[in-house]
Amino acid sequence: MDLPFELLNVFSVANDPFSGNPLCVFPDAAGLSDAEMQAWARQFNLSETTFVTSRAGADADVRIFTPDHEMPFAGHPTLGTAEVVATLDGAASHGAAALVHLELPAGRIPVVRTDGGWQLTAPTASLREVTASKAELAGALGIDGGALVRADAAWVDAGVEQLVVRLDHAEAVRACDPHAHAMAEHMTSPGRPPHVYVWAWTGPKTIEARLFYTSGQAVLEDPATGSACANLGGWMVAQGARDVSVEISQGTAVGRPSRLQLEIDADGGVHVGGRVERVGRGSCTRGA
Repeated sequence: MDLPFELLNVFSVANDPFSGNPLCVFPDAAGLSDAEMQAWARQFNLSETTFVTSRAGADADVRIFTPDHEMPFAGHPTLGTAEVVATLDGAASHGAAALVHLELPAGRIPVVRTDGGWQLTAPTASLREVTASKAELAGALGIDGGALVRADAAWVDAGVEQLVVRLDHAEAVRACDPHAHAMAEHMTSPGRPPHVYVWAWTGPKTIEARLFYTSGQAVLEDPATGSACANLGGWMVAQGARDVSVEISQGTAVGRPSRLQLEIDADGGVHVGGRVERVGRGSCTRGA
């Protein structure tokens, strides 16, 4: 049995074919078991791989897997999968669909086509307090504590919970050199490996950010993290932000420069968008 797949770059930069966060999408995964989906995600070894398990027009049920575990929600897989679903047979009466709904474990996510890409509407975020001290957070990040704005640190969940930590300048974001053991001790959400999103303002409407997580004893970095961008938006809404549009730069440190567009509407709705570019397609042979 052949399994078709598509490769895309999400949150890419115009005219840079090796930018954004790579994604693999299996558009016809109805026959795959959970174990097989996990195995294929490990085979491709990208940040995430998605599997369309059922579809009716431009509505699809989707599962998201990292090489190690399933995710209830993730931003760049949502946008990239919307691009694929929108062009499948029956998604629209003419051409490609401009609105896609993806049913994820975290809920039903609407995704709309934009100029050159897609934009999702994030679930409403919940926040909880951080118990780690400023020194513990800074030590886990491998930076001087003076750069960390402890009062703005929060656990935020707009689909997947992450620790969101503001630093007071971009140089501190670039200087982060996290330690896996300290992250496990101070940056772990129940039932998940540590995930921490560090960010700093670089201008009135621009931010530089990085997302670190662990796999075993290794610290890894994500090129572009739409779920963390949504969480940042949720944190901003909790601070009273409305009618805000921000561009977030991420991924330079791992050689995949990326741009994410964060918008907060007048009602406090959080929207995350960016460019989506197809890279290639092929098929895998599923064993008997």
